Amino acid sequence: MRTNNCLFHLAPNTKIVSALVFFFLLVSSCITPLYAHNLWIIGDTDKNGDGTVHLYFAHHVGPSDGNYLEPIAKRGKTWLQTINVEPNQIKLNEATENGLKYLKGNIGEIQAPFALDHSSLYGIYHGRLDFFYGRYIQVNKAEELSGLAESHHLPFQIVPVGIEKGLLLRVMFFSNPYPRSEVILLASDGTEKKFNTNQKGEVIIPINKSGTYHFCAYAFEHDAAGVFEYEAFKGIMYGSTLTINFSNDAKKEPK
Repeated sequence: MRTNNCLFHLAPNTKIVSALVFFFLLVSSCITPLYAHNLWIIGDTDKNGDGTVHLYFAHHVGPSDGNYLEPIAKRGKTWLQTINVEPNQIKLNEATENGLKYLKGNIGEIQAPFALDHSSLYGIYHGRLDFFYGRYIQVNKAEELSGLAESHHLPFQIVPVGIEKGLLLRVMFFSNPYPRSEVILLASDGTEKKFNTNQKGEVIIPINKSGTYHFCAYAFEHDAAGVFEYEAFKGIMYGSTLTINFSNDAKKEPK
């Protein structure tokens, strides 16, 4: 009888615990931090010589459900940059692929080297003001990198300084090095590898082959406060990505 009574009393408690666990999982899923999202801007020059640009707002590179895309489409600005030429602003429109959403634009006939920038004020998310930036760089030679490495449109950015014993990156925050920060390399299989910058905001990524590489970084101003669109906020988050595409020639060290 004691065993049966114990089982009788345990059953309702187990149901209560299960319900509480489900509730907390549901709540946590609803308040997933927005910095789990990244703003990726990708150039494509392989479609009959007609260049396109895709903008993805998701953690990994690719279309998403589009739930958070509207503020990016509304407030963001995109530029095309080539060496020694003033940047041109590019218009992006919403596109759908297999039920998933992203932004798409046309950049005409273009070949490397070139770069794409996107800067966007997202707005307030759970009481914090969020900004997102993205940069795409495609080069054929290492010498071409210096003319495209840094953007004047992005207050927070990951700058590819050079290619020597790996890819040297520098994180910049309002034109100043951002020391002791974290840079994340996202692989095509979904895995991530984290690197920490030094006091100069620099880190060497051990890349030894050509291809396309995706990086992201975040910066925070926890004490900043103000009002945006009649709503108060406390704290500012800056998210920035860098996608760099280089050939075998670009991996060779300059002479």
